Amino acid sequence: MSYQPPTSEEIRARIERKKKQRKYHLPVVGHFADRSVLFDSILHASEVTGVQYTLIFEACIGKIYKAGNIVWEYQKGNHYIRYKAYYVNVQDKYTRYSTFNG
Repeated sequence: MSYQPPTSEEIRARIERKKKQRKYHLPVVGHFADRSVLFDSILHASEVTGVQYTLIFEACIGKIYKAGNIVWEYQKGNHYIRYKAYYVNVQDKYTRYSTFNG
């Protein structure tokens, strides 16, 4: 058996399925150098600013500090607390075991 790479239609279907997730349809605030702008969703912010939507999500949950030289955050609410708490808990539980090589 050999590996069959996915076709372009399968890749497009996977991307569409990923973009339909709820976390990409929540309102976000982008803090630019001189102003803060409220966007309807991460996908809308991605279209307007040209920053990858996955990077905006990671900046919202605190995994990275900035995406596209813009500070991002969810508009405060229950969804913000849920996503932020999940990733903070995962980060706190993570321990790196050092071995002989590193």
